[in-house]
Amino acid sequence: MPGQLLYSTNPWFATDISMRYRGGVHFAWVCEYFDSSKAPSGSAASKIAPSSNPWRIYDRLSEECDQEENHSELIKGYKRTFKRLARTWLSDASITEEQHDEIIASVRSPSWKIWKPVLYVIPRAPIEATPGRLISVKRPDRASYGPELQIADLKRDEFDIIEWGAR
Repeated sequence: MPGQLLYSTNPWFATDISMRYRGGVHFAWVCEYFDSSKAPSGSAASKIAPSSNPWRIYDRLSEECDQEENHSELIKGYKRTFKRLARTWLSDASITEEQHDEIIASVRSPSWKIWKPVLYVIPRAPIEATPGRLISVKRPDRASYGPELQIADLKRDEFDIIEWGAR
């Protein structure tokens, strides 16, 4: 039986971009477990890959930010994603050229602070109250066998953000 909460780890920058340029609408990959390695043995959730486990993502991103890891594949991936999204949003006119340039400049900056992790804690019931909001990710797009979920239109008042200190 699924829990009452969903969890998603994101870089702080994703939250800021959603608030500043996306009208407070967030896109989130979510998991039914904060730490899927603690899911019941033998369950599909116990087969969620570390790259989709909110606790593992938070821990890794926190460590890499704290250590200013220049070779972080995770942060490099976020940078590529936000460059691509900025181009997409500019081409569909959902952001201005000035906003695009600001996003790109931020991604290219040497600041580690923008990549620090935040955890979204999302009550499940309000999301499921509207059919189609909680999307089950198809197998070819998941990191492993375990279930992965998405919410494409998460509003800021539908979740809490948790941050905890340096390592």
